[in-house]
Amino acid sequence: MSPSPDVRLADVDERMLELLLRLARLDAEPDEVTPLLGNGTGWNAERSDWFRTYHRAAAAGLDGEARQKSWAILAEGSPAGSIRLKRTARHDTAETGIWLGRSFRGRGVGTAALNLVLEEATRAGLRHVMAHTTAGNAGARRILTAAGAQLTHHDGGAVTAAVVLPTGSH
Repeated sequence: MSPSPDVRLADVDERMLELLLRLARLDAEPDEVTPLLGNGTGWNAERSDWFRTYHRAAAAGLDGEARQKSWAILAEGSPAGSIRLKRTARHDTAETGIWLGRSFRGRGVGTAALNLVLEEATRAGLRHVMAHTTAGNAGARRILTAAGAQLTHHDGGAVTAAVVLPTGSH
């Protein structure tokens, strides 16, 4: 087994935003990173614009207008993907989502990044973090289970994950 990678979270400024977009275009499927936008499949101007707007809005943090924060995931100092927290209607709960470039998958980067974002959630006073994936996404289910998430399988292949955060450590 290889040693755990050096993973950390970094704020997404304009320079990092362009590095993440470049990574996404070269090393991820657009449907893994953005909603379906524009005509046809693949990366297009609408998806690139959405990506930039999304990360700029999330720069204000959990208490900003968008009620979310996104971070770049750095593995060994290189951008590897992005992870986010978004407040839900429940004050003590946030939803998380992650995407990684293909070349960073299966190396422990996602697990390390999720653990870091759960620490951020605990510091923010949250009690629960939720995630949504599909039954077919074995990598996401593995990462979520490793973080202590309870998985609930729904009809149609949807999976909801719930992590209860420790109290008294923020």
